[in-house]
Amino acid sequence: MAIEDDAESCGSRAVDSLVHVNPRHHRQKLDVFHQVLNRIRHSNYAEANLPGFDNHLWLHFNRLPARYALDVNVERAEDVLTHKRLLHLAEDPANRPAFEVRMVQVYPVFPAQSIDSVHSDSSMQEDAQSAYHSYRQGIHPPPTFGSSSNLEALALQARRYHVEDGGSAVNSTSGPFRPMHEITFSTVDRPKLLSQLTSLLAEIGLNIQEAHAFSTTDGYSLDVFVVDGWPSEEIEELKNALEKEILKSKEQSYSRKSSVMTEHVKERVVSLLSCVEIPTDGTDVWEIDATQLKIENRIASGSYADLYRGTYCSQEVAIKVLKPEQITREMLREFSQEVYIMRKIRHKNVVQFIGACTRSPNLCIVTEFMARGSIYDYLHKQRGVFKLPSLLKVALDVSKGMNYLHQNNIIHRDLKTANLLMDENQVVKVADFGVARVQSQSGVMTAETGTYRWMAPE
Repeated sequence: MAIEDDAESCGSRAVDSLVHVNPRHHRQKLDVFHQVLNRIRHSNYAEANLPGFDNHLWLHFNRLPARYALDVNVERAEDVLTHKRLLHLAEDPANRPAFEVRMVQVYPVFPAQSIDSVHSDSSMQEDAQSAYHSYRQGIHPPPTFGSSSNLEALALQARRYHVEDGGSAVNSTSGPFRPMHEITFSTVDRPKLLSQLTSLLAEIGLNIQEAHAFSTTDGYSLDVFVVDGWPSEEIEELKNALEKEILKSKEQSYSRKSSVMTEHVKERVVSLLSCVEIPTDGTDVWEIDATQLKIENRIASGSYADLYRGTYCSQEVAIKVLKPEQITREMLREFSQEVYIMRKIRHKNVVQFIGACTRSPNLCIVTEFMARGSIYDYLHKQRGVFKLPSLLKVALDVSKGMNYLHQNNIIHRDLKTANLLMDENQVVKVADFGVARVQSQSGVMTAETGTYRWMAPE
């Protein structure tokens, strides 16, 4: 099972942010927010005293679907803080998937007459009722999202088995109300993530009794599982087992990606690699070590290359990987040209080149990761809108980047919103130099190059 495998989009399950807000859900979300905020304040959590905590807590609720607020147990306000912390940790690639483990206890729901039927004697009824209420208080908290009828039925069934085996429903707590574990994950959202997480839990012998999956509006996931099957109540042992399984999964994923090409494709690529001739002056070191490159989820796909999110030496990066089966001489020439141009570019409004791998079987270009994606996606997929000051800033950023390129005799030849990327600070940068060229002394360039819809009419 590969935790980083089969990814296509980092926002696969996320809903569009605040495009169609149900007024009733919004009021309910606001009500839950205030209840949780009051409980956190009354419990004297240190976080509540931090500047802007109220706003950050509301942003937490707002980035998650209304179902999160409707399902969360408001009596367990500390669990909301845990979710907020995990989502923050997941922003760092080194922490993914961020997770937390705790013991929980699920209690059966049965009517008072069931106690009467077990103990007809009045004194024994009192003992049974007293024991039942002590169970309800419990030594472990309930699950974050309450407990469904399925979980309650499971607990009731366990109680019945315990009684049938000769145990006392009054004097024993280990049988009928056995604790379970709640495991919460947060990472970048992507297709098949839920399947990968459930497989991971199964690998260490856990049985999933309940699951709650949420996606944020900015491409992260929050997945909560109630499980049993772990032989002890020791939390650290379970955490260590999860960490080992996650590491194993990442290694398998990287190994699978490295060996994806068939032998005949490898031979064809090797025969074409003579096209990858990139001059060097001996001062620039841009060839990267592929073993230090960790590929995570795919965020875009084109005819000749896929774009992945990943890390290189603990830095979050974007990785443009050429598709082996699509490699041609012309494609390799464009790859070489892009590396040749980008290796010398250093400007705040041009995407920063980090390095490239030009050795078979890993042909890729690594750049800084632009967290907010392209202007095209922002306008058309996220339904974003630029107010006039922001629009002017975008135009200024693009102008500065293009001016820098032209000062260095670089002609982009494919300027469009899909090639204008935004970072987390909304700084816009020019990207994608696959068809760019260094202008010759004569100034003559190849005609009709670029994306057809964005080309000048002439």
